[in-house]
Amino acid sequence: MTMNNIWSFFDFSASLRVLCGVICNRLAVSLISPTDSQSVRVRIMAALLQIWLAFGGVVLLAAGADEEPAFNGEWRTSIATVKLTQTGSDVTGSYGKDGAFTLKGTVDGQKLTFEYQEGEAKGDAHWTLDASGNSFDGEFKIRGGQAGTWQGWRPDPHAPKGKQADLGGLWLTDLGLMELAQDGKQVKGRYALGGVSEIEGKVIGRTLKFTYKSFRAGKGWFDLPRGGATFAGAAVTNGFVGWYGWRGRRAPEFARHAKLVPGKIVDGSTQGLLTYSVRAPDGYQEGDGKKWPAIVILHGSNMNGKAYVNTIAAAWPDIAKDYLLIGINGERPSATGDEPVFNYTYVDYVGRSTFQGFPGTDRESPALVAEALDDLRAVYPIARYFVGGHSQGGFLTYSLLMNFPEKLAGAFPVSAGVIFQCEPSAYTDEPLRAAQRSVPLAIIHGKNDPVVSFSSGEYAATVFGEAGWPAFRFFADDSPAGHQFALLPVGESIRWLEAQASDDTGRLLDFAEQRLKAKGYRDAVAALNRAGTLKPDEAAKARLDRLAQSVDAKAGAGAAEFLSKIRASEPGKTWIEAFLVYRDDFEFAPVAREVMQAFDALRGEHEGPAKQSLAEANAAFQQGKPEEGYAKYQEIVDKAYAASSYRNVKRWLAELK
Repeated sequence: MTMNNIWSFFDFSASLRVLCGVICNRLAVSLISPTDSQSVRVRIMAALLQIWLAFGGVVLLAAGADEEPAFNGEWRTSIATVKLTQTGSDVTGSYGKDGAFTLKGTVDGQKLTFEYQEGEAKGDAHWTLDASGNSFDGEFKIRGGQAGTWQGWRPDPHAPKGKQADLGGLWLTDLGLMELAQDGKQVKGRYALGGVSEIEGKVIGRTLKFTYKSFRAGKGWFDLPRGGATFAGAAVTNGFVGWYGWRGRRAPEFARHAKLVPGKIVDGSTQGLLTYSVRAPDGYQEGDGKKWPAIVILHGSNMNGKAYVNTIAAAWPDIAKDYLLIGINGERPSATGDEPVFNYTYVDYVGRSTFQGFPGTDRESPALVAEALDDLRAVYPIARYFVGGHSQGGFLTYSLLMNFPEKLAGAFPVSAGVIFQCEPSAYTDEPLRAAQRSVPLAIIHGKNDPVVSFSSGEYAATVFGEAGWPAFRFFADDSPAGHQFALLPVGESIRWLEAQASDDTGRLLDFAEQRLKAKGYRDAVAALNRAGTLKPDEAAKARLDRLAQSVDAKAGAGAAEFLSKIRASEPGKTWIEAFLVYRDDFEFAPVAREVMQAFDALRGEHEGPAKQSLAEANAAFQQGKPEEGYAKYQEIVDKAYAASSYRNVKRWLAELK
């Protein structure tokens, strides 16, 4: 062990240094006077230790005596910058404008417990130092009021004195993947948050002091330990008083655009600094010119794409044989260790909907993943994308479908709900609506899901099913799978999407014939209608006509029956349920076109009153008047039965019983 190693080992705290000095002195006594049976090696060790004690042990004792109290000094905290004075175990401090707020407490080991006063308000709090002594975690509680977390950080006073650090390369950080370049003491780079943000600064020893520019600008610092494999620091946004922690580690595994390896999962990153994992099929050969369809899987919360790629390859090896598998991670890691996990942002993203978003939310995950799709397609041999996601990733899938339909050949949200700005009614641009509806949609949800309720998937399936989606199917799973991705019918849904999105007339006709035999009429109609747009040859056209006639034979009688009922204005309760089942099957059958037009006209009459009743019901619920709310629901069922909300409202009423 070198002297530098020894110093590093004992560089913890004043009390530990003192203890180590005492132990070493006692050990020296026993070794310096060995018995006759002790070896020459022991005598040599004793001599070396005696020399070390002469030069080091005394210094350790002196260092312990001079060590500054643990909490003394200035802390950048999540609430404000706090200045503390510690005398023995007693601590006083101030924060806020001109130090107007005060605190007073005591230290016990690594924990500071104190009371604070902010004007007339008083509260209690505690902070606990981490092993470095340069950050703490804690909590506060206003007396008679709210509680919350209180975290803080301060620069490592030893870091600026160390050997100049090299920060160049890739880092996985709390704010996403970061790419830095260093020239002498100057550092510039980018990181993933906001897709992407800029950072630049100056290295002083093992400290980087920097400014950044994201949606807003700010400043901060990173301290690197000896070795430089990680960093820890904090930052603050200009105009704000609260700081936030920022940690990271070197991440060479996420090199830009990882090279594909047949049958293996490799990690990489996009130009926009999103990380991903990709698996090429066993049959992939670099440079052979073949284009492959790709499955893009979006992970659940606090998960990563690699786990899902691995699961697909293991659970559905036939899918892995035919597809590139790509798991794109969210831009926000929730843990940055050897097996990092991530989260997406999408809740405030409004995209191309009629809603108005908050500033900066246009750079949330939907936009970043859409850019990643373009980036990866330019690098890898991708023919088209089928995009799906599980849980949190399923919510994101809806957003990609509705705002970037031109990038998708099919979508399969799994175990997820749909947020209001992604519902079909939130989009009015007709070319966009047509593009959305050209994408086959498979919604997958377990009836026994304990995490995202089955009713969430059922609601989404209803709003999309009522929105004129030709190639649409709800895979409602009856098994005990619950929320478990690997046990749900994901492989089946991908094959369904593949068939519906096919550009092969023969494949479409085969699929249509199979679905007709299984009484999957909506699937068959969608496949036949798509086949008709592909200019089939004479033989294929003859087969298409024969299959279309089979559909007409099934749909014709119902079309005539329901058309007469709608035109005669018969009460809805006598026919609406049977008609909706018929509509699920034959909405896009040519023979049913007239009856569907008649129903759409009736829906136009009912939609306005239904929206009004729904708004009044929601207001009643918010006012604590549930009976009035349910009465408004009943009005929709009785009087606006052709409205798009009818099925969901009727189900909500049924759930009361």
